[in-house]
Amino acid sequence: MKIGFLYDAIYPYQKGGGERRIFEVARRLSARGHEVHIIGMKGWTGPDSIKNDGLIYRSLGRSIPLYHSSGRRSISEAFEFGLQSLRLLRFERFDVIDCGQWPYFHFLPARAYCWLRSCPMIVSWYEVWGRHWFEYLGPLGFAGAMIEKAFVHLPDRIFAVSDATRRDLIHTGARPDVVVMIPNGIDYKRICSIIPPSTKYHVSYIGRLKNHKNVDVLVEAIALAKNSIPDISAVIIGDGPEKPMLLEKARSLGVSQNITFTGAIEEFDDAIRLLKSSLLFVNPSTKEGGGSITLFEANACGLPVIAVRCPHGIDPNLIREGENGYFVDELSAKKIADKLVALLDNTEVMNANASQTKNMAAQYDWDVVADQHENAYKKIYQLQ
Repeated sequence: MKIGFLYDAIYPYQKGGGERRIFEVARRLSARGHEVHIIGMKGWTGPDSIKNDGLIYRSLGRSIPLYHSSGRRSISEAFEFGLQSLRLLRFERFDVIDCGQWPYFHFLPARAYCWLRSCPMIVSWYEVWGRHWFEYLGPLGFAGAMIEKAFVHLPDRIFAVSDATRRDLIHTGARPDVVVMIPNGIDYKRICSIIPPSTKYHVSYIGRLKNHKNVDVLVEAIALAKNSIPDISAVIIGDGPEKPMLLEKARSLGVSQNITFTGAIEEFDDAIRLLKSSLLFVNPSTKEGGGSITLFEANACGLPVIAVRCPHGIDPNLIREGENGYFVDELSAKKIADKLVALLDNTEVMNANASQTKNMAAQYDWDVVADQHENAYKKIYQLQ
């Protein structure tokens, strides 16, 4: 099959969960003999079309920042990419077009292209915001909510990354027969093969340093936990607009020596080594859309995960309490700190968690996720 993935940000030139999912699935499909194109904003130098790692990368236009300094997605970037996506109409025919959900406006050119070329349009949908649009944009949230509600009707098929996302899509108006749940994944075998360094940390976090990730709450939790565990140590892996504020918060709370901020780690294996150097993983994010690649990666490293139970956080079905992770019932530095201290003081529970987490993670290998994509593509293509 000839498969086109359409998304504004392209891995490895931009690194996030959506970009990573596309890349990992795409390269596995390419290895199986499919012709795979990744189409989006140009994040590289040189020709507008390049081939790398068996994949064809195609530029629709210049790359501009995805986020404001506040950490919010840029509305102007969304419009820009929507306009750039009109160039898709000049492209040759694909058997399938798979769009990443964000930033929505590329759906319209993609829908027009698929009608003209008689090929199915699929959207990989990461999260449903609903009323959260009003928290995010204020009065403008009405427009975001209406766009979301209208656009669930555009694709021929939607791949929801979790059961929670599938449920929310149907509640928003998507037809149940259109929505298929295909989870995020991890390179499980590769992760298991990586040897951890000698340096040890109690706690780790990996991800973008953005406001909704709530890494500031983790910093506060480390400061509280320090009262019980004076030598507590944490490694925060990643970069983003919140980093200067987080460094200042760590300094003001007296935990600069307890927390290592690595910045962006370019090599996947290096990031995994740092995860494996810790005992616990904390994901304080309140916007995960149900699915979470970092949850699976931490579990594959043998780390139980502490997460926040909230409407747009990690799907509760993905964490079995006391086996591969734990929930705190609200975004609270004290609750996270209390859970950290309780677990770090209980070696028996931590050792039991280490084996259970790996067993949970094995079922989310990217090879399995690629199988699900491939089977779904073939099925919908045959229906056209």
